[in-house]
Amino acid sequence: MSAKEIYLVKLITFTTIKEFLRYRKTIDSKKLSLVPTMGNIHEGHKSLIDTAKKESDLVIVSLFVNPIQFTSMDEYKSYPSTLHRDKEILAKQGVDILFCPKKEEIFPKEFNTSIVIDKFISILEGSFRPGHMEGVATIVTKLFNIINPDLAIFGEKDFQQLTLIKSLCKDLNFPIKIISSKTVRDSNGLVLSSRNNFLSRDEKFQAHEIYKSLRFGYEQIIKGEKIAKNIVSLIETRLANFELIRLEYVSVRDPNTFEELKIIHEDFIILIAVLVGKIRLIDNIKFAQKV
Repeated sequence: MSAKEIYLVKLITFTTIKEFLRYRKTIDSKKLSLVPTMGNIHEGHKSLIDTAKKESDLVIVSLFVNPIQFTSMDEYKSYPSTLHRDKEILAKQGVDILFCPKKEEIFPKEFNTSIVIDKFISILEGSFRPGHMEGVATIVTKLFNIINPDLAIFGEKDFQQLTLIKSLCKDLNFPIKIISSKTVRDSNGLVLSSRNNFLSRDEKFQAHEIYKSLRFGYEQIIKGEKIAKNIVSLIETRLANFELIRLEYVSVRDPNTFEELKIIHEDFIILIAVLVGKIRLIDNIKFAQKV
C-alpha cells in the first residue's frame, strides 16, 4: 500500500447524514472541531485545520458547495470541484473525518427554511450579494445541527461571515465555541482564495494592490487620521489608479459590534470588496484589542 493510500484509509468519509449520525454516537466522548469548506483546498484551509488539530481530539472537515449562497446559477456552476485532490490533501493534513454530502442530501426538494439575521442582510456583502448572508447562515445552521461540534474554525478573511456566525450561535444558543483563524496571504499580500485561480497574470498583479491599499489606510489611522470617511476616500483614490480594479465598497467598522464608524477611536477594521476583471475579491485589515 502506498503512502497516499495509507493516508486515505485513515480519512473516514461520509456522504449521507444518516451514516454520519450513526458514527457520531460512537465519538460522543471526543472533543470535535469542525472546519466548514466548499472544497478546492488551499493553504488557507490548511491553516484552519492546523488550528482545529490543536484545539480538539478529532477534526471534521465539511466539503459542500452551497448553492444558496451564490448570487447566480452560473457562479455556482463555475465554482471549482476538486474532490479527489481535496481528499488527498485533507488526509495528508491529518483530518480525521470528511463530510461531503450531495446537494440533494442537504437541500431536498421539499426544503423551505431560511435563516435570516437582519443586521447583516443589507450591508456590505449582504447588499452586493443578495441572498448570500442568508445562504451562509442557513448552511452553517444545518452543519451545526448535523455535526454537533464542540468548536468550529472560521477564517478572518470573511469577517462579516465570521461575525454573523458568532451572532447566530449567541441568538440560537448553539453550545459551540467559534474560533477565528488569521488570514493567510501569498508573498505579495494577496489573500488566498479559490477565486484567485480565475485571475489572469495581469489581474493577479493588480490584485496585490488590494492589500497594499488596506495597509495604506491602516497606516494613516495609526499616524493620526481618525475620520473614517477620509480613510475610505484615500483608499478609493489609490485604487482608482489601477484599471483592472473596480471598487464595490470600502467600510471602516468596529470589529466587536460591526457598527460603521464615523470617528475611529481604538479598535477598527477596514473591509473591502472589489472586482478584478470579472473576479470578485474581498479582504480586510484589523486593529483590535478585544477581537
